[in-house]
Amino acid sequence: MKLKIFGEMKRFKLILFLAILFLNINFAFADANFQLSSFSCSPSSTIVNSLFSCTAQIENTGTAGTLNVVYLYSDANYWLENSVYTQAYGQSIATGEIISLTFTGLKAIKAGNSNGFSKIVLDNAERTDYVSTTKVKVIDVVVTVNNSVTSSAMSGSFISTATVTAGGNIDVILTFTVDSGGCSIGNEPSQKTITGMQNGNAQSRTWTVTQGTSGDCKFTISAAATGSGIKVDTTPSTITCTNCPVSSGSSSSSGGGGGGEGGASGKTYTLGELSGSQEKEIAKNDKIKFNISNLEHKLTLKNLTETTAVFTIESAKQTFSLIVRNEINVDVDGDGKSEISVFLKSINILTKKAKFILTRISGGTPSISGEAVQSAEEESAGESAGTEEKKGLETLKGTNWIFVLIGAIIIIAIIIGIVYFVRKRK
Repeated sequence: MKLKIFGEMKRFKLILFLAILFLNINFAFADANFQLSSFSCSPSSTIVNSLFSCTAQIENTGTAGTLNVVYLYSDANYWLENSVYTQAYGQSIATGEIISLTFTGLKAIKAGNSNGFSKIVLDNAERTDYVSTTKVKVIDVVVTVNNSVTSSAMSGSFISTATVTAGGNIDVILTFTVDSGGCSIGNEPSQKTITGMQNGNAQSRTWTVTQGTSGDCKFTISAAATGSGIKVDTTPSTITCTNCPVSSGSSSSSGGGGGGEGGASGKTYTLGELSGSQEKEIAKNDKIKFNISNLEHKLTLKNLTETTAVFTIESAKQTFSLIVRNEINVDVDGDGKSEISVFLKSINILTKKAKFILTRISGGTPSISGEAVQSAEEESAGESAGTEEKKGLETLKGTNWIFVLIGAIIIIAIIIGIVYFVRKRK
């Protein structure tokens, strides 16, 4: 009897030893659990095209493990230069340890009061707490000038109208400055203030200008926006003097701010033979001419919204609709292979300009027609960026379920062993 009990005890000890061994293996393969404990950006208010940084506080609430890489995603406003920013870490984080990770070189390219972030991904773990509630205020201002005449005789008068478009919530100081020609605005104040402008609003102010006697009237109107910083935009103008004793150079009244736009036909930018990548910012009806194997082609911007640009590429005319931060390959000569790729880098809705990057494709790749691209781009927007993450998360979840299953089997085996041992003793 004693030998039998002794044998059962040995068997129970063996089962217990195996259970502990399997549990140790399970814990050894357990993953670190990285959580976001805080997230903030500095400065929290900035101006368009300025750089800023954001810092994430990351805590490991699981077992010690290595955090390899962290991804920070912009929200759907497309207000950042890049839709995703990557920061490598590659160091082990102990249980309960909190580390700081800073994303530098973030660039705001679109004004607004509620620009933010959608998520942060810690290796394969997606987190939205703290990130989705963080907002960065970005301001911008654009001033355009419309003059009632393009030329005037000495002592003649004309009206100069400055229209200000606000990016973000701003106050604006408009300043009229005479550069040359002896023209004047009489007793009118050179500065005019507009307060409480809201994002996307436009307001106008006017000056009555008297032509001088010493040549063309050259003046500048500047708009200084204050709010989340200070942003200044300036627009020069020239009104030709028709009878001044000083010879007048050929000139015309200015267009809009930021370099202005062309007339109804738009401006044309010539790149020559396209080799490598070239970047160009254009307005509606502007054209980019380029050569492929000495044959000329052109891209024309037809329309744009805050997130989408519609453009044509011809010699054989094709129409495309492209979302910001997306890219297409284009067959320009109808041979069934793509010769160039077009990447829509950004859209500035205030200046109404889109920035494209054209890249020559060596050897050619299978192309997509203009009509197909239009739907394909819209359907794929927002999906490709998260595909790899979803796969990673699914793999992680599957692995965790395996560990849970192993643990459950071990616990059941222990219970069966104990019950069996007790019954045998009875």
